[in-house]
Amino acid sequence: MEPPGKSGRFKGGPKFGAAEEMLGLIEDIAYGRGLGKELARGSRDLALHYGVGELAMQVKGLELPAYDPRGLQGQGLSFATSNRGGCHLRAYLVGPEVLGIPKMVDRYSTLDKPGLTINAQNLNAGVDSLVLCRFVQFSLSDEYFARMLEAVTGMPFKAMDLHKLGERIWNLERLYNLEAGIGAEQDTLPRRLLEEPIAEGPAEGQVVRLDEMFPLYYRARGWDEGGRPEPEKLRQLGLISH
Repeated sequence: MEPPGKSGRFKGGPKFGAAEEMLGLIEDIAYGRGLGKELARGSRDLALHYGVGELAMQVKGLELPAYDPRGLQGQGLSFATSNRGGCHLRAYLVGPEVLGIPKMVDRYSTLDKPGLTINAQNLNAGVDSLVLCRFVQFSLSDEYFARMLEAVTGMPFKAMDLHKLGERIWNLERLYNLEAGIGAEQDTLPRRLLEEPIAEGPAEGQVVRLDEMFPLYYRARGWDEGGRPEPEKLRQLGLISH
């Protein structure tokens, strides 16, 4: 039964900044009525339906969060390579690139970002296996999480073991995605972020330079040029035995 409210009330689309209209639109999305029914497809499918797929700010179907990666090269690489899509929780490069956590790095550089991104992705995947809030990582060291794993499992864990555990998880997720048809072609960002420079502000003129980072990222991951884990890497991680 449809709740009270006028179905299709926003046929022309709500205006930007109209908070009350947006609240009504959220309700329409929930109940699948009017424009809300179309928006419930998600931004990628909605944009593709109208032939403007490039307008959806998403990666692998998941919308990007608050950060414009054109001013954060590492975060841009993190978004593009995330197994989950446009998620900042898989590798929060905003930490070193903006907040200086654990230390400040040049947010416009690209040479160091594949290694930093891989390290963050592996660590976060390992910490996620402990089912903890991401904010805990701002205050505890890698070694502390390793000790938690040791306490829970009864197995010896050091910081590097935690990173290897995360790398194993990351590669398993990658293999799953590849089987589902999600590979190197989806390791990208919306064209606007790659081609349209920021018009003003501290990052004026910047775009995400993925082409400078991908070859190094794949190589450091132990993946081939198509983004598929090499057999040797899978053997190192104990994911295959031959």
